[in-house]
This record gives sequence, structure tokens and C-alpha cells, in this order.
Amino acid sequence: MTILGIGCDIIYLPRIRQIIQRDTKLKRLTAISQKIMHPIEFKEYNNLLLLQDRELLVKYFGSVWCIKEAIYKSMTFKEQQKTPFFQMCKTYCKINDPQQNNRPILIKQDKNNFIKYHLSLSHDTEYIASYLIREKL
Repeated sequence: MTILGIGCDIIYLPRIRQIIQRDTKLKRLTAISQKIMHPIEFKEYNNLLLLQDRELLVKYFGSVWCIKEAIYKSMTFKEQQKTPFFQMCKTYCKINDPQQNNRPILIKQDKNNFIKYHLSLSHDTEYIASYLIREKL
């Protein structure tokens, strides 16, 4: 096992709530979501919009953003130069694995299957934290 990178991030949820309070029609949050979310994640975001549960939307958006930041931080400087942040965001998809008690897992849509991702996501009252280890197989 060779560790290629470790990344972590923390999100303060009241910052996202402030965006929503100022943006009652959620146009700004939706525009940001479209930039950072994989199409599968964005579909889930739109499903949450229909439910009109803003707190659930805040937590979902925060989780996705937090994970994408951790992925980017786990990359080397050269990898970051080759793959801009928003392009990287469209490559990775966070889903919950129902066979593992809804544990979050990452799916990367490319031909390189030689990297394994270990992801941990933690929710607290006002914070979401993510930790990611990239391992070469």
C-alpha cells in the first residue's frame, strides 16, 4: 500500500445557511451546485429542492463541497495544475453505499482504476468534516 495523498476539510454550516437566507429562490446556491456537483449529485440536489427541506439541502451541499475540497487537497501540486478544481469536481461522485450502512463512498469516472479512496464524513451540529486517503493499488 502506497499512500498518494491525504486531504481533509471542514465546513461551517451557518455560512451556507447565510447564502440561502440572502438567496430566497436559491439561484446562487444552485449555480454553485451545478459547478461543483457531478450530474448524479446534482440530480439528488434537485430532488432535495423539490422536498423544500432547506436544512437537508444545506447538509447535502455542505457534504459534497467538503468532500470535493478534501479530494483536491489530497492531490499533489502537479495534479492540481493538470486538473482544475471545477473539472475535478465533475469527475468524482459521492454516493451512499446501502450495503455498508449508507457509508459515503467515492466513484471516479475514468479509466484509471489503480487508486483506492478511503473516505470519512462526519456531521456535527454546525460542522461537517471530511477526511480522504488516496491509496495506490
